[in-house]
Amino acid sequence: MADDTVPADRLAEANVEPPTAMAGMRDTWRVTFAGLEVPEGGIVRLRLGGGRDNKSDWRRPQVDDPAADEYATATCSGAADLEVRAPRFEEVADIVVDMAVAGAPLASEDEITVTLGDTSGGGEGSTPQTFSQPDKVLDVFVAELPPEGEEPTFRRAEGAPTLDVVGGMMDRLRVFGPPTVPAGKKFSIAIKAEDVFGNVASVYQGELELRITDDELATGPEEAEFPAPGGGVVTVEGFKALSRGLLRIIATDRISDIKYVSNPVLVTRYDQAQLYLGVIHGHTSCSDGLGTVEDYYACMRDDNRLDFGAVGDHDHDWETTDDDWAEIQRVTAEGNEPGRFVTLLGYEWAKWRRDGAGDRNVYYDADYRPMYRSGDEHYPTPPELFEALQDHRAIVIPHHPASTGNFCDWSDHDPDKERLVEIYSIWGSSERSVHDGNPFPMRPTGLPRSGFVGVPMDSGERPEGFVQRALAMGRRLGFIGGGDDHDGHPGDPIATGAEPFRYRDGLMGVWAPELTREATFQAMYDRHTYATTGARIIVLCRLSGAFMGDEVRLADRPELAERRDLEAFIAGEAKLAQVEVIRNNEVVHSFRPEGSETTLEWTDDEPLEPLALTPCDEGEPPFVFYYLRVLQSDGEMAWASPVWVLL
Repeated sequence: MADDTVPADRLAEANVEPPTAMAGMRDTWRVTFAGLEVPEGGIVRLRLGGGRDNKSDWRRPQVDDPAADEYATATCSGAADLEVRAPRFEEVADIVVDMAVAGAPLASEDEITVTLGDTSGGGEGSTPQTFSQPDKVLDVFVAELPPEGEEPTFRRAEGAPTLDVVGGMMDRLRVFGPPTVPAGKKFSIAIKAEDVFGNVASVYQGELELRITDDELATGPEEAEFPAPGGGVVTVEGFKALSRGLLRIIATDRISDIKYVSNPVLVTRYDQAQLYLGVIHGHTSCSDGLGTVEDYYACMRDDNRLDFGAVGDHDHDWETTDDDWAEIQRVTAEGNEPGRFVTLLGYEWAKWRRDGAGDRNVYYDADYRPMYRSGDEHYPTPPELFEALQDHRAIVIPHHPASTGNFCDWSDHDPDKERLVEIYSIWGSSERSVHDGNPFPMRPTGLPRSGFVGVPMDSGERPEGFVQRALAMGRRLGFIGGGDDHDGHPGDPIATGAEPFRYRDGLMGVWAPELTREATFQAMYDRHTYATTGARIIVLCRLSGAFMGDEVRLADRPELAERRDLEAFIAGEAKLAQVEVIRNNEVVHSFRPEGSETTLEWTDDEPLEPLALTPCDEGEPPFVFYYLRVLQSDGEMAWASPVWVLL
């Protein structure tokens, strides 16, 4: 006869009503489960978010005021009483409701019902997480009564209930055009309905009028439609670029008459490099993020219409197993579509020791490559990582180098592998200190995901890791914007973290001749890149003909000893507030543009030799470097990779 009893710590039944939640929209949910055997004094814990595998910013429940929001209650169908607590962050970093078993043991047939957002006393419900997530797990844990003076040890119960967190009502439309398109070529745009938190608002339905700001530069359809709820993103075909210039596409909702303007679209010559935008750092459920690798790429490709991307799951074998790495390799290989969406194989080499080695992301130009792990028995130092990569075409990119969490002190460097640096991510900007004007100070580690935290604004930064320090040392590093998204929303305009350190994913711009993996990787190697804080800003910059990221030797260009001409073109998503030319980490030219696009022509006629810096490595030539910093009126920024003049 089969044994149909329920094993200990496995839920016999578990469900959530209603089974869905609109992101960030207050409501009431009843979480019901049974199958647990817990003695008196034991604790049953319902976790709404926490740990490395269940990220969430669900509003913390409370059990003290029935008339207030976020009120949670719990009942038991059996003889046991439940003493309900909602520990504060200082006690439990996770978002939980604890139920202490009293009066009688909890039997396996006893059904527990937790009401999140109980409104019976006048409250208005519970506030779920602000980002959409299918099959969000509401973890259930059990702990026995611990010996006096000891903390309880919780074990996870199998079969936890789930619910789907979906996007809410449409708050805005985002119109995505290609950042550049050659004259004479057809192109399409995408229109994404977003809720107030940046999630896809799939319930939106509407008709739109379309208009091109300059009809001499392009032609295209005059209308678009979201025909029925369920998609949230539509593609509009039939546009054609006619002549060189800058345009935007305006979509007007016919009901509200609200206008939504696309990112700038630059029509170029047919034979010049094109601009592609992407995110190459983020985490899936293979390490400490949410969602599958397929979902991660789909968000970038389909929801946010980016051109290229990569995941960056951690190399620790207790996070990303060999099977996980095999899955990442498979999905990355199958997801690469030249001309539509390029994938790069990558991972995060992460030491976690705060010893100056830093977190460094590794990217390959091909599929099915090894993961060189940072554990002590593998490749625990940067020189060992660089050595392991010598037989591979790979790029190593330091991540949040100025973060107290795991800073990079720049003592180890391989100029052939370490070509770029992540100057910005959701951790903030590592360019320079907040005391030197950094408007995106590095986020301190260990902070909760929401709510103001009274900490010094410089508490998250390590001066040894600033990008400007690395440049002054002679490290020739181009700039990228990264994500480090852990919520399955790469490229979304969702700011995460604690106030006032809430930042969104950055973007990397790559100027390449075509949208292929080979061309994208080569452009990264050549440092023909720039970084933004997430805005789709167009940045073109040259110094006396040398493209951003290039090195120029004075022996080959002796005229540069007396004169260097910097030329740039910038087109923003909002009005440009400030454009600065930085030479050797000092602002040498600055101006305020009149609108959302501008050109820059500036000449540096100071003699070059007195300006030259001495590199930290023996045998390297003295140098002078220039880069561009851009600020929009809405606070978004961009940084163009430097150009170096080598004496």
